Amino acid sequence: MKKLYILGAKYFDLVKRVEAINKLEPTWKIGGFLHTIRRIKRDDLWGYPLIGIEKIEALARDGNNYFFCNKPRNIRAAQLLLSYNCNIATLVHPAIDLNYVSMGKGCILPEGCIVGGRAKIGDFVTVRMMSLISHDVTIEDYVFIGPSVSIAGEAVLKRRCFIGQGAIIMGGRVIGEESVVGAGAVVTKDVPPGTVVIGIPAKPMQGRGQR
Repeated sequence: MKKLYILGAKYFDLVKRVEAINKLEPTWKIGGFLHTIRRIKRDDLWGYPLIGIEKIEALARDGNNYFFCNKPRNIRAAQLLLSYNCNIATLVHPAIDLNYVSMGKGCILPEGCIVGGRAKIGDFVTVRMMSLISHDVTIEDYVFIGPSVSIAGEAVLKRRCFIGQGAIIMGGRVIGEESVVGAGAVVTKDVPPGTVVIGIPAKPMQGRGQR
């Protein structure tokens, strides 16, 4: 089994994801959580060791060690792992059909998600439970998709955008870079970069159109 080291310690369901993968085929053994130790007053998290981030360079020298960035949309955290040429893991629940889907590194797809054919998913994309990514959708790097989001065919989610829980993205819509779609919003028009939209239909948040 390959050792998995997780950078970031706020999402326990990631452990469940690893266990689900291992039930089908033993793949990962969690080696610990990487963290800034001076901010933590204990030695373990959920029974797994807490390891200082200064250990990453040494751990990365072992080709059997893999790393996962458990910090959604955090480009600096991901680049820290990349700077040491770490092997980057992608964690996909085994029930998800990824035939005819392209996916980059460092992504997580949990239980209950559906991904349509010819979808393209970039690097370090975080998806939460029960989300639907339809056919021909393009998702760029560092995007966060909350629980129970529905993204219709041919939509495009640009780099580092954030889609809140239960939001609906209509077909062919473009969600601009660094933009935010509020929980439960229904996007019927393109969202400009850096814009916060809310409501049904989704409109720029009054007084906060630009982030």
